[in-house]
Amino acid sequence: MAFLSVKFCSFNGLKKNFSLKSSLKNSSNKIAINKIAMKNTQNLLSSGKNSREFLSVFLSFCILGSPIIAYASLDEKPLSKVVDESGSLTNSSVSYIEKSLSKLKETTGGEVYFVSVRTLPFEKTPKDYAQELFQKWNLGEKDVVVVLGNKIAKAGIYYGSQITTLSEATAKSIGEETYPFNAREEQYGSAAIDVNNRLVSILSNKGDPGPPAINRNSNSSNFKSAKKTEEQRSKYIAIIVILLVIAFVVPMVQFFWYVKDE
Repeated sequence: MAFLSVKFCSFNGLKKNFSLKSSLKNSSNKIAINKIAMKNTQNLLSSGKNSREFLSVFLSFCILGSPIIAYASLDEKPLSKVVDESGSLTNSSVSYIEKSLSKLKETTGGEVYFVSVRTLPFEKTPKDYAQELFQKWNLGEKDVVVVLGNKIAKAGIYYGSQITTLSEATAKSIGEETYPFNAREEQYGSAAIDVNNRLVSILSNKGDPGPPAINRNSNSSNFKSAKKTEEQRSKYIAIIVILLVIAFVVPMVQFFWYVKDE
């Protein structure tokens, strides 16, 4: 009996140990599950935060990319002499214009600002917008503002009263002849450089080189007239006919010559 009681106690001890191990294993599993749940919750919260951040950045981009904000950014006088709101000017063209305008300032003492925009404010011409920026920036009488409108391929210039080398007619020619020459081909960097070169030459009192449209008109005279083209075509037809006759007649003459000898 004593042996059986000992054995029974041993069995009860093993059973308790087994149940204890099982309870510990279940507790550890619950803890692991809780950790996974907490981690997933954190991931969801962080993903939600990232989504909110992405949404806020996206909305900010949409708002800042609107024309209203683009025009609002020009409320204060810029630090750079070239403001490319349209993003259509090349780095090389911007660098070239800025260097040219810096040299011009050393000569004349005036500031010249180039502003490139894709579209203009409602019911404003390039000159109207240039005048608005001139007054808004409180520029001096030796200063100039040039607005380049890419969508309409026209430019406008407004300048102070102390600039005597630039007339209204020349300013209009620069905006409606010089700039559109390349702007119509969407070569906005080249068009801006054309405007810069002509304007700098005028403001430096070196004379007006004129619009590049003059060179385009002179190049058009290189085309041949319809009368000359018709005359040359007649000559070519005559030459072709002669060559065809020779190609047929010479072999026939050779053939008859050989037959005659036989």
